[in-house]
Amino acid sequence: MERLANWASGLRLEQVPDPVVELCRVQRRSVIGGMAASRDDAAAKRVLHAVRAWSSPGPAHLVGAGRRARRVRVEDAIYHAAALSMALDFDDYVCFGHTGHSAVLVPLLLAAETDSSGSEQLLAQLAANEVEARLGGACLIGPQNGQLWSFIHSAGAAVSASRLLGLTPEQTAHALALSLYQPPRATAPGFFMPDSKLLTAAEPAVAGLRAARLAASGVTGPLDALDHPQGFLSAFADVPLVAVLGALGEGWATTTLCVKPYPGCAYIDTALDALGKLGWPRSGDVERVEVDASILTCVMDSMSAHYASDSTSVPTPVVVTFSIAWSIAVALVAGEPGPAQVDAAWLQENSAALRAAAAKVRLRHDPSLTREAVSSFASVLPPGLVARAVGPGGLARAAASLRRSAAGSQRISALGALRGRSILGLGGDLSPFSLGDLRLLGDVSMLRDLLGEIRHPGSTSDPMGTRQVAASWWDPDALGAFAMAFPARVTLRMKGHETRDAYADVPRGAAGHPSEGPSAISATKLRDHGAAMWGQSRIGDIDRAISEDDPQLWTLLG
Repeated sequence: MERLANWASGLRLEQVPDPVVELCRVQRRSVIGGMAASRDDAAAKRVLHAVRAWSSPGPAHLVGAGRRARRVRVEDAIYHAAALSMALDFDDYVCFGHTGHSAVLVPLLLAAETDSSGSEQLLAQLAANEVEARLGGACLIGPQNGQLWSFIHSAGAAVSASRLLGLTPEQTAHALALSLYQPPRATAPGFFMPDSKLLTAAEPAVAGLRAARLAASGVTGPLDALDHPQGFLSAFADVPLVAVLGALGEGWATTTLCVKPYPGCAYIDTALDALGKLGWPRSGDVERVEVDASILTCVMDSMSAHYASDSTSVPTPVVVTFSIAWSIAVALVAGEPGPAQVDAAWLQENSAALRAAAAKVRLRHDPSLTREAVSSFASVLPPGLVARAVGPGGLARAAASLRRSAAGSQRISALGALRGRSILGLGGDLSPFSLGDLRLLGDVSMLRDLLGEIRHPGSTSDPMGTRQVAASWWDPDALGAFAMAFPARVTLRMKGHETRDAYADVPRGAAGHPSEGPSAISATKLRDHGAAMWGQSRIGDIDRAISEDDPQLWTLLG
């Protein structure tokens, strides 16, 4: 705890490589563009109504409410902004967490109170990114993953707020400890159903800011929360990867930044990219769509299936963004998916066409694509070092955890079928997993193969032979070559018996994409969606303020 706090408190701009600083600006564009894209979301409007009702006067703007609107406390502004940022799942992420909702928004809006410089805001954002990613990575082998690591937002907010509030390293350690004393633990039913999903980062971010304010007044927290056998890691990781918390300032998690090109879970992006390569065909021309994907995509789809099975209507926008069938259906009906289609009114207006299109989609687990997805993480999870950290006993626990996750997703899919998911045309296929897949995923020998040879924990060889493998935790060279891969293959069976297929591994907007990386996609996102919220002239001002690290950027977001 103290090591993390000392590093975050002492971070200076000259210590940070220029490309990493630039990625913080890219992340700002992504978050601000994502908020603008969510402006018409019905659930986001309900959250705004509630925040306005409870808010108190303060120095900050509510995003998109207009600069003449009543200003509110920073906590109220952060709560609303984080919910807006989360609404359509049109966000960004680094290797171990969707950090932007808190890492960007807390320092950006807290500057309304602290009058912090632009460079100090960027450093607070960067410190939050690095600490949040490491906490997520330490809990990689555990009951939660991805956005359900909501505790990272509390920790990141505590770290960034501590910098802007001028806390000492000791006070920062206590702020971080307070943020992890009773960390949030998000649950799937709340995440896959509106409107609670929108609060995934909002509640923890405000709690983290509050932790920093408490520490500033001398309130103390458990400084051994990350070391104690009954502390944070024992509650959130089946096999804690403690070493992931290290190498601060040596390797930068921010270099793995990925910006989503579509509203929806990252595990959907490559399936949509592959469909885009096939020219965004229209539903009437397609007989069937077959999607082969990794365990990441299949578990996501199975978890959302229970909430997508009502035969009388289309799912909510939240469910659509976590479903392969419904996301592809949107693309087949609309042409190309975007925020306008992840809208309750549009979904209802096109419900019949969407149900017919979704019924054409089949999703299958392909173990070779799972191996490729796991292999891509060799740049941030050195196989030999992971094997040594996990150990034989931990490997068995990791296999059991993976088996429970896959089996649980199959049970959830079965519940969805009982509630009418057969309307999607899946017939008796209750899950993208076969029984053979379940046995394979729970097999210790497969995990041993994926992690590398345990007897040689220092090995840097890649068991799949396709990616650069890190020689150490947070290896800068390996991070520089990192490519975020969620491989998917889409096969179209067209009417008239023509077959087309396409493959995508690194999503557009992701780290390592050969032509459209995070910078290009974030600029497009801000340009295309920001003008509708703030006007063409102001969005130009916002873009310049980001480029110039203007400390008054927050004033332009009202």
